[in-house]
Amino acid sequence: MGHNVGQRHTEGPTDVSSFGVKISAARRRRGWSQARLASALIEESGRTTLDRHYVSRWERGDRTPGNYWLPYLAQVLRLDLAELEQAKAQVVEEPGQTSTLLVDKLPDYSIDQIEEISEHLSEQWHWLVRTDNLLGPRFALNGVVNQINTIEALLATDLRSLRNRVVRLGSQYAESAAWLYEDSSELSRARYWTSRSLEWAYEADDLKMQSWTLFRRSQLASQVNDAVQAISLAQTARRAEVRLPSPMRAAIRVQEARGHAAYGDERAAQRLLEEAHAWATDDTAGDARGGHGSFCTESYIEINRAASMVSLGQPKRAISVYDQALPGLPAVYQRDRAAALSGMAAAYAAADQPAEAASLATQSLRAAQAAGSARITDEIHRLAISLRSHKKNQSVRSLLEELADRRLARA
Repeated sequence: MGHNVGQRHTEGPTDVSSFGVKISAARRRRGWSQARLASALIEESGRTTLDRHYVSRWERGDRTPGNYWLPYLAQVLRLDLAELEQAKAQVVEEPGQTSTLLVDKLPDYSIDQIEEISEHLSEQWHWLVRTDNLLGPRFALNGVVNQINTIEALLATDLRSLRNRVVRLGSQYAESAAWLYEDSSELSRARYWTSRSLEWAYEADDLKMQSWTLFRRSQLASQVNDAVQAISLAQTARRAEVRLPSPMRAAIRVQEARGHAAYGDERAAQRLLEEAHAWATDDTAGDARGGHGSFCTESYIEINRAASMVSLGQPKRAISVYDQALPGLPAVYQRDRAAALSGMAAAYAAADQPAEAASLATQSLRAAQAAGSARITDEIHRLAISLRSHKKNQSVRSLLEELADRRLARA
C-alpha cells in the first residue's frame, strides 16, 4: 500500500468540546467511573458489547457511539436526548481536515504529474479493496481515509480537465470508507461517507457510483432493521440498471431480496435471488477490478439466500443451503466467510441446536475479531445472549467464556 502525502487525515470527530465533554461531565456529576457508566448502559440495554474502553473513546472523541446507544446514554446520565443527538450530529458531520502540506505543494505540480497521482490513487483503491477482503476493515480503513485526504487536497487546486476524474475517485473512496465504517459498526460515520460519496457522484455525473452509493444506503437501512427503506433504496439503485455492469445488477438484487425477506415476502426474495444468478461473477481476486459488486459470486448469492431463509423463519432449510454454498466461497473473501459462519450459527440457534450454533459462532468470532469486523462481532454477541439458557452445554459455555475474556482483555 502507498503512503499518503502530508498530514494524517482526521476522520470523524476530533473536537470533544460538545459531545465528548458533555458525556464526561454528566458522568462525573453522577460520581461514576467510566466502568460504572458502561455497566449501567449494559444493564439498561441488555447488550454486553460495551466496556469502559468504549466510554473512554467516546469521551476523548476518538469514536462516537451508534444511534442505538443515545437513548440509553440520555437515560442513565439524565441528559436531554435531543440535545445529545444534536451534539453528536455536529461532531460526526465535520469534514476531515485537508492536509495543508499537500495543498501547499500541489500548485507546483504539472497536469501530467497530477494525472500520475490520479492513476496511482486508482490503482491503490484495488489493493485496499483486496486488503479489506483478505484482512478486514482494521487493515484497510486508514489507507482509504489517508487517500481521501489526498483527493480532498487535489480538489482544492485548479485541476482543469482532470477535475471530473478526481471527483469520481473521491466518490469511489468515500463509498469504500462508508463500507469500512459500516463493518466497524460506526453507522453514523458510514452515513456521513455515503452522503459525501453521493455528492461527488452527482458532481461527476457518475451514474454507476450514484447507484452503488444508494445500494450502500440500502445496506445501512438493513443494519437498523428498516426493511421498507432497504427495499426502496435498492429499487432506486437499480432504476437505471440497463446502464449498470452485471456485477452491480446482481449485488443490488441480492440486497433488495434481503429486504423483502426481512419484510416477510418470500416470493419476491426468491425471484430476485434467481435473477441475480444471471449476472453473478466468478471473481477470485477480491480486488474489484471487475467493478463494484465483483464479490457477488454464485456462492455469495446462495449464502444470502440462506440468510433470507433465516429471516423468513426457515432455519433448517437455511442450514442446508449454507452447507452447500460455503465451500464455494473464494478464499480471498475471509470476512464474508466469517459473516456466513455467523449467519449459519444463527440458523442453528433458530433450529434449537445450541451446541452447533455456539461452535460456529466461536469460529466466526475469532475471524471477525482478527479482521476488526465489529458488525459481525456484534451479531455474535446478540446470538450468545440468546444461547445463555443453554450455558450448561460445553460449546455454549466456551463461547460465553471467550466473549467474556475478550471483553476483559479490552478493559
